[in-house]
This record gives sequence, C-alpha cells and structure tokens, in this order.
Amino acid sequence: MELRAYWDVVRRRLWLVILVIVIAALYVAYQGYHLWKTPGALKAYHSTVTIQVGLQPEPRSMIPSYIEDMQVAESLADAVPSLVTMPGFDKAVSDQISQDMQAIQARYGNSPDLGDWQNPSAIGGALSASRSHNLVTIDVSWPTAPGAWAIANAVGEVLTSHLNTYLDYIIEGTPGASPGAQQLQPAAIGRLVSPASDPSLGAGSAGNRLTLLAAIMLVALIIGLALAFLVDYLDDRLRSAEEVVELLQLPVYGELPRAPRSGEQRERRRVPPAPVP
Repeated sequence: MELRAYWDVVRRRLWLVILVIVIAALYVAYQGYHLWKTPGALKAYHSTVTIQVGLQPEPRSMIPSYIEDMQVAESLADAVPSLVTMPGFDKAVSDQISQDMQAIQARYGNSPDLGDWQNPSAIGGALSASRSHNLVTIDVSWPTAPGAWAIANAVGEVLTSHLNTYLDYIIEGTPGASPGAQQLQPAAIGRLVSPASDPSLGAGSAGNRLTLLAAIMLVALIIGLALAFLVDYLDDRLRSAEEVVELLQLPVYGELPRAPRSGEQRERRRVPPAPVP
C-alpha cells in the first residue's frame, strides 16, 4: 500500500483518531489540573539530613567483634527507609517541630510558612530515605522552604534521640548458654552526620507524572491510528475503480456516474435555461 493509500485511510477515519485523542486530552487535562492545584506536586523544596546508625558501646557478650557490630549496624540501617514511613514516626516529627518552633522562627522569622506540618500523614508522604552502608539520608519534599527545613531538622532530632525506640531487635542466645543467663544487648543509636540542608527548589513528588501524561497523548495517537486502519480493514465496501480492478483482476471499460441526490435534482430544475441567441 502506497503512502497516498495510507493517507486516504487516515482521512476517511479521521473522526475516529480525533475522538480517541480528545478523550485522552480530557483525561490529561483533568489530571494536570489536579497536579497544578496540589501544593508541592510539580515543584517542591528539598532538604536532606544524614545520620549514621550504630550500636551503643557497652560491655556485652553477644556481639564481641567490631565486624559483627558493623554488620548489625548495616542491617539496622536497612530498616530506616521503611521506618520513616511507619505510622507514629510522622506524628513524632510533627511534635518535634512544635518543640523547635523558636529555632525555626529564629531562622525564618516570626511567621514562617511551614505548610501543613500539623498533618502527620502529609509529613509521612514527604519523606524518602536511601542507605549507603550504615549511613542513611532522608530527603524531605515540601511545598515551602521553611517547612522542608523544619521537617528535615525534626527528623534528624527524632532519629538521633529515639532511634532505639523504633529499631528494636532481638539477638538469639548462643548455643549452650544457660536459660537463666542474662545476655546484654546493645542499643541502636543514631549520630547526626549532616544536619538539615538549606532547602533547594526541585521536582515535586508527582513531577514524573508529567512525562506519563505526555506519553498518554502519544499512545492515544497510536491507538487512534490503529483503530482507523482496523475499521477500514473490516469495511468491505468498494470506493474506487482501482479497488475493483485489484479485487477482480479485470479491466474496467466504463463507469456509471453517481446518481444525483434529491436536493441536487431540485437545484438543477431551478436553473433557468440558457437564452437562445
């Protein structure tokens, strides 16, 4: 099939392509409007804080070596990214912000715009963490710069003060140990390596959805074209002499003109005859 034939198919079924694109455009516009109205969805301020997870040094019989200490510390650090999204941690961060209000006002003025910091679920959705060995970096994505710094600073304070409360673990007794023997277990501790950084403007929590919405429009165009060719393939009507020759493999010696429609006949009757010279 030549390119002209392809274009003829698209031209005949152009309404179908436009219909699919319009439906997709309405969906994309609806989703884009909600992203635009949601604070911090497209653009947000980011502040990070880094802590080091370790074990409290004390006399103990269960973890006698430094290598084993590091292995346990790295295992505990693995749990921190999921810890920051647990119910209860976000509430602790919100309570810590209220205690840090004087420090926040000293940094950003008397009436800093902290956003919806009293909503624990909003704080939990703004936190993400990554781990490298026993170092854990928590990133805060928030609509306002003072709120991003306040949350990151509170996260660092909560983790360094109460990490052992959230990272509780159990060490099984050594083989052969007596059931009544007391076995000491070191507490998990967090040390602040990098305090809350100055907020920087970047992509929001839903910034990657813009690419997805653009991809939806491209997919809608492809689907519309595919439906146009499918409908045209299923349509077995003959529209031209070339299609008849291609189907029957016989030459065409003549064609009957298309019969005029009723409206065209009335128009022809109204036309006055040409004057005879």
